[in-house]
Amino acid sequence: GMAGGVIAALAGQGLDIPVSGQDGDKGALNRVALGTQTVSVWKDSRVLGKAAAEFANMIADGKANTDIPNVGKFNSGAKGVEVNAVLIAPNPITKGNLNDVIDGGWVTKAEVCAGVAAGSVAACN
Repeated sequence: GMAGGVIAALAGQGLDIPVSGQDGDKGALNRVALGTQTVSVWKDSRVLGKAAAEFANMIADGKANTDIPNVGKFNSGAKGVEVNAVLIAPNPITKGNLNDVIDGGWVTKAEVCAGVAAGSVAACN
């Protein structure tokens, strides 16, 4: 959402500057297809939620959080506090891989491709 506001503000000033964003929401993915946003980082909440539930069940069953598969140390937050974490790789969505979110059932082709010129984006053909 913030990237959309930035893009609108830049356009209002007549500026065409590459803008990226996060979350892979429908508006962002459409802007990627339209070419007004360069990338949106998608973190599939279904994958994140499934992992969180599995880890919560492991802890509830008595497993130490340090024994969860793929757990590691994270300390790159603003205050540098070290915590145990499982980091799931994000997927940077560009025009070239818009099919990832469409094929993944995250968003429909119609939502991603609204207003896109025919033949300009492979995922919209």
